Amino acid sequence: MAEFQPTMQQAALLQTDESALVIAGPGTGKTRTAIEKARVSFPRLASAAHRVLFLSFSNAAVFRLAEGAKAELTYAQRQRIAFRTYHAFAADLLRSHGRFVGIPPVFKIMDALEEKLFVIEEGIATSAPEREEFLKHKAIQGLLGFDVLIPLAVRLLETSDRLRQIIGRAYPLIIVDEFQDTSEVQWELLQAVGQSSQVVAFGDPNQIIYAGMHAATKRRLREFQDWKGIEPVGFSERQFRFGSPEILVFGDALLTATKYKEKEDSGVNLLDLEYRTRNRNRLRSALALIWNQLRKTAERDDTVAFLAFSNRLAEEIAVALRNPPPGARVRIPVYARLPRDEAAYDAVLLAMAAARDFALSGSEVACKRAAVALLAMNSTWYSRAATTAKKLRALTKLLAGSRGHDDKLGECMDELTRATNLSDLVPMFLEASAEIDGFTACCRRIAAHGKLRFSTVPSQDVSLPLFDQCREARTPKGLEGYDSGRGKTHVLNYHKAKGREFDHVVMLVDPRAENREISVDELRRLYYVCATRAKSSLVVLYYGNDKGRVLGSVV
Repeated sequence: MAEFQPTMQQAALLQTDESALVIAGPGTGKTRTAIEKARVSFPRLASAAHRVLFLSFSNAAVFRLAEGAKAELTYAQRQRIAFRTYHAFAADLLRSHGRFVGIPPVFKIMDALEEKLFVIEEGIATSAPEREEFLKHKAIQGLLGFDVLIPLAVRLLETSDRLRQIIGRAYPLIIVDEFQDTSEVQWELLQAVGQSSQVVAFGDPNQIIYAGMHAATKRRLREFQDWKGIEPVGFSERQFRFGSPEILVFGDALLTATKYKEKEDSGVNLLDLEYRTRNRNRLRSALALIWNQLRKTAERDDTVAFLAFSNRLAEEIAVALRNPPPGARVRIPVYARLPRDEAAYDAVLLAMAAARDFALSGSEVACKRAAVALLAMNSTWYSRAATTAKKLRALTKLLAGSRGHDDKLGECMDELTRATNLSDLVPMFLEASAEIDGFTACCRRIAAHGKLRFSTVPSQDVSLPLFDQCREARTPKGLEGYDSGRGKTHVLNYHKAKGREFDHVVMLVDPRAENREISVDELRRLYYVCATRAKSSLVVLYYGNDKGRVLGSVV
């Protein structure tokens, strides 16, 4: 890694012992400056026990910071840094001191899947008051949902000035990334833990995608200034991320709706693919050709990302790239990775384990458990799927009638009883589940992720159902970062690209895949974020017949 040559504003930030609010756009060196700020601060810390705390709302941002630190800092220095999301930091506080707010000494965290299983099992309504009561009741039992972690941590710190001082002394320097996306409750936690600490927050209001968040973010920026008694500072236009500065020029044109003139060898390539039908083979051909050209010039470990507006379109692209049709110009399969949601993968594993248990025992308890697990899988992969008591009864009845029958579901359960590796039976399981009313979209989405491999299947213990073994062996998902996978090709939606970086980005702009209720200003900020994820090159592939809707005068 080249030696860091800070700008005048960055050098001033590195030397000050005062808190700071840094407003700077993508590529201006926020991550590099944050890591360097930690490095130069180590000699100033009063004790070897004092640490630097990096906080962000985003798992991707935390992972990016931790990876950047590996390249810049020694092992001993990294041991003095805690990289945490707000939720992970709140969980750490509660593990150490949760007894002071009524949390049992040993507790488990319910991730989204675990909470869903409990809600379906116990017939909890999805209305906010009932869900809140449910979470409070589970917290008393030592099961904490994600939604209660931060509020409980805030309450813990607010009930004890001494504890707040102890935590503040432990982290005399707190560095916050993506501050513009900090929620109200996360902001409360930051204020509680950082009252006596130096807090350096980095943010970019132009990367606030959702229109409804702008007013709250502007207020929070003012509150930060009042809290620490400082004025915001900015970074100069010097770029550290982009191999081609033209990428940011194009991103700014999208953001401000100004005319952009394409330049040769600029790193930005604007392409039109106009036709009226959704011919995915033709789309696959265009994307595969772009990928092939990028790979010819890219470094071996470069990352390539295809960005689409929706999950559904991203999944269609991934499937198309992996399966070239006969006569395709690029005949080799392009193995494109979709973002791996560990909790969603676990939902498939638990559903298969529960179906296997029912096939073996045939008991009413096992039948209902299989229905619960299937409903949890369905709603995890397809958020609009019903999880009502009526749906649970209907699915339980369907499963009870299928055991031992020669339909697809019965055959699948029979195969599960003999399986030694559940991963091998995923295609068969999805084919059978797709015939259940309301499960088609879920099964299609799972299949788009390619061959699922389960690493959490325990060795069989005949004294316990496999479902119980798998569920007990799970760790809560969502507290750790995201591995971008060097040298890999990724396909993801625009929103999931936030907080991540890729060497080469291909933006697929399809007006027909967009939500028409989104304002043009919100779309521009979304495009701006996507375009500035690219470090070396950016390709914008537009197809449709409604140009004015998306890019206006940019192209």
